Amino acid sequence: MSTAEIQRFAADMNSNAALRAEAEKAQADRSHDTPLAAAVAFAVSKGYRFTVGDVKDHVRAAAKKAGTDLSDAELDGVAAGYDNPFSNFRPY
Repeated sequence: MSTAEIQRFAADMNSNAALRAEAEKAQADRSHDTPLAAAVAFAVSKGYRFTVGDVKDHVRAAAKKAGTDLSDAELDGVAAGYDNPFSNFRPY
């Protein structure tokens, strides 16, 4: 799993307003199956190296640590409704 890459992307999203603005525009692209897939495609286009599966594993681990289990459907929608799909990610 690419935890370090996910954390680096999350940190960059939190600290770089231009990257956040680009991510918001990228979320308008509806060619992906899920908002999470669109967010990962954006990250990959910017040189980050992780997959949708890596993000799901990362979120699942964080949720489990917090005492919550997430279904696959909940994981697919992890970015739904967020302008910044990684706004709820914190470097752990």
